[in-house]
This record gives sequence, C-alpha cells and structure tokens, in this order.
Amino acid sequence: MKLKAAGFSAATTCSSANWFSALFLAAFSTIIFALPAVPETGEEGVNPAEKWVVAQTAAGEMADLSKRFPEEKDRWLSAHFLEQLLMGSLPGFKLHRKGVRIIGALIDGPIDLENAQILCEVQLRRCRFSSANFRRASFAGVVLLDGSTFRAGVNFNSTKVEGGATFKDAVFEGPANFVGADIASYLEASRAKFQNKEQGAQFGGMKVGGYALFMDAVFEGPVNFTGANIASNFNAAAAKFLNKEKAVLFIAMKVGQVAVLDKAVFEGPVNFVRAEITGSFLAPQAKFQNKEKVANFNSMKVEGGAIFKDAVFEGPVNFDYASFALLDLSKVAGHFHMQEMSYKYIKAAPEEPESHKELLKLADQSAYTADVYNNLEAFFLRQGYRGDADRAFIAGKRRERRENLQGLGWLGSCLLDWLVGYGRRPWQAGIPCAVLVALGCVLFSPKKMEPQKPEDTPRVYSRFWYSLGLFLPVVDLQTDTVWKPKADQTFLRNYARVHALLGWILIPIVLAALTGLIK
Repeated sequence: MKLKAAGFSAATTCSSANWFSALFLAAFSTIIFALPAVPETGEEGVNPAEKWVVAQTAAGEMADLSKRFPEEKDRWLSAHFLEQLLMGSLPGFKLHRKGVRIIGALIDGPIDLENAQILCEVQLRRCRFSSANFRRASFAGVVLLDGSTFRAGVNFNSTKVEGGATFKDAVFEGPANFVGADIASYLEASRAKFQNKEQGAQFGGMKVGGYALFMDAVFEGPVNFTGANIASNFNAAAAKFLNKEKAVLFIAMKVGQVAVLDKAVFEGPVNFVRAEITGSFLAPQAKFQNKEKVANFNSMKVEGGAIFKDAVFEGPVNFDYASFALLDLSKVAGHFHMQEMSYKYIKAAPEEPESHKELLKLADQSAYTADVYNNLEAFFLRQGYRGDADRAFIAGKRRERRENLQGLGWLGSCLLDWLVGYGRRPWQAGIPCAVLVALGCVLFSPKKMEPQKPEDTPRVYSRFWYSLGLFLPVVDLQTDTVWKPKADQTFLRNYARVHALLGWILIPIVLAALTGLIK
C-alpha cells in the first residue's frame, strides 16, 4: 500500500510538471510568433538581407529589398548594421563612390547617428524606421528618404547636408525635428504626412541654400518655421495645416525668391509676423478657416506682389505695418486690420474703376485708422483719379465721425460733410445758398415790403436782389439798406435776421473750402 501510494504520488507530480512545461512553451511560442519576424543572423553576425545589402552596396548597385525579398519578414536590417554601413565602418567593407542606396528595408531598433560624419550619398527609400537620431550629423552628399515611414520621432536638429534632402511621400508618425538644420542645396517634402498632433513638425532656424517644397503636404499637429531661411523658393501649394488650436508659425521667416501657398488650407491660426519675402507671396484661393483667431501678417515685408485673389478669410486678418510692392485682394472679404500698412499698388478687382469701389468697401469693413483712408487717397492720386481720392478722404472723415466724435465735434463734422464735403466738394454749399436765396424771393414779396425811408418810395423793388443782398455778408448791393419788411410782418422781420445770419455762416465756409483752408 505504501509503495502504491508513493507510485501514485510520483506519477501525479510528473504529470503536473509535464502539464506546466507544455503550458509555458505554448505561451512562449505565442509571444515569439506575435513579434515581428527578424531573419536569423548567420555566422558573420549578419542576416541574409544584410549580407545582400553589403554586396550590392560594395558593387555600387541599388539594393532593392522589396524585389530581392518579396516577403516583408525577410527585409529586416538591424539599426547597428545600418549605422556602420552609412559610416563605412563595417569590417572588410569599403564604401562605393555611389554611396548607400536601399529600398524597402525594415529597420530593427532606433538609429543613432548623432554627430556622425557620413561621407557618401544616402538613399533609404520606402524604408520603415522606429526612431532615428541624426542630430548634428553631417552628410557629404544627397539624403533621399522618399516614401519612408518614421514610426517614432526623427531628429535632424542641427544636421548638415552638403547636397539636397528629399522626403517625398514620407510619413512622420512621431515628432519631426529639423530645427537649425543646414541643407546646402534643396529640401523637398511634397506629399509628406506629419501626423504627430502634440509636437508636430519643427523647422525653426532651418537654412536651405535652394528651394524648399512642401506641396500637398499634410500637417496634423503644430508647425513652426520661425526664423527659417530659404534662399530660393518656398512652395507649400495645396498643403493642409489641420491643427485648429496652435498657430502655424512663419515668424521672421526669410524667402529669397517666391513663397507659394496657392490653395493651402489653414484650419487654425497662422502667423507671418516680420516674415520677409524678396520676391512674391502667392496665396490665391488659400483658405484661412479659423473664425476666432487671427491670420497675422503684421510687419510682413514683400518686395514683390502679395496675391490673395479668391482667398477665404473666415476670421480677422492683421496687415498692420506690413509692406507690399503690390497687394491683390480681388474677390476677398474679411475684417482687416491695416494700420500703417504700405503699398505701391493695390487692387480689389481686375479693372480700375471697380477695384477702387471695392477698396473703399474693404476699408469701411476694416478696423478704423485714419491712415487706411489716407493711404488710399494718396494711391488714387498717384494713379490720376482725383475724384476717387476725394471719395476716399470723405469716407475717412465720415468713418472718423462715426467712430470717434461726439457732441459739438460730431455736429461740426456733419455740417462740413453736408455743406462742402470736408472741403473736397465746395459746390455742395451752393445748393443751400441757392435754396435760401430762392426762399427769400418767395417770402420777401413786394406787398410785404416798404422803403426804409419815405423818400426812397419811387425806387423799383426786386425781390431777388433784396434776398441776395441780405444773404451776402460784407457785399452791399444797396437793397437791404433801402427796403425792409412792413411793420405788421413780424415773422418776416425775424426771418430777415435769420436769412442774413445764415449768409454769414455759409458764405465763409464756401470761401474757406474754395481756398483750401478746409481739408
């Protein structure tokens, strides 16, 4: 009985141990197979994909892993292997003059090439990285990363590239840092997707010796080009800036030739404060869609034309202290701030007469400052449109009355407007003068008049000359001193005084307007 019990106990223990081992192996296998498949390394410490890349690179050939290894699981390269390959430090390996050219690689682990000297051209197209650190690295040739995906952050902070750098169709799932990067030739990131919504894409202080292209690029997070210096053209046509809260920053950005934002979409605020464009700034059909926060062009300087034709501004726009050679606001509506904004030429419609009308409407819809109307007046005078210049001046004075004046100041402004158009339409005062003289002709009829002195009875009375003589100050037509309303015409006697008083008020205003004293 004791032996049987012992045997039973031993059997039970053995069975339990087998069951636990089987369970552990099953769980371990599940974890292992769930991980990305990385090819096993051989005796030399490199896997078949890496061995083939070395052979292709040494021969100066393109290493297209997607063709050589159709299965994605066979295309893994270790981060350490790629670092050594790029720096030419693999044992027994010599870099070919054509550099490193790889397509379709999956990089296992984070790349760390901080401060590295990379002496060849680098092409890593349609590759997939976890994270990559190129901070303060130096590339002697072109860097081409078209179609590649960066799963975590990529850091090109203070990186120096002697050639050009391209990221066409690249996807940045983590933050992208290009702050202080120095690219000697060109930067192209057309159709690139910057998907990180918290840290976004940073290009502050970046220098590009040629052009920078971001056409059709999509930015889901904050974007910062503050202090960037682009020697040639900056083109972000049809780019989409989707962050609704944080501003897209182009503060103090410099562009040596043309900046293009044709059909670009800004869902949040945008800031071009102190940006300098040596050539033209082209933003036709651009959409600035944030209704609360400002599209800020304060102190921006554009030496060529700034074209906003058909642009959409759903919120306020700030052009204060901006400077343009030409400003095209054709078919543009919005609430503009234009204090001290300067320009050589401005238009709001294709043809001059219609453009001038639209410019006045635009000024009336904008935040009031006197210089907005003064600048329009000066511009119309330069173009030879005296009438439009006068209209701009009068519109400015009327706006001043609505915005700033009260009480007697408001009343005096109204009188100057109605009587002489603030000195620009002195002929207007002739209308009330003529009306008053005509009214006098009706009121001062011969039946109601009598001579001042009985001996003047034989003289012929003229109601017109009497009304005019009474109305004109200083000038003596020898009529109002000869005739007077009869003693029983109390109203007429009182009106005669009012008639003369109005003449003393209106005639000096007319003379002041004609001589330019009222402006």
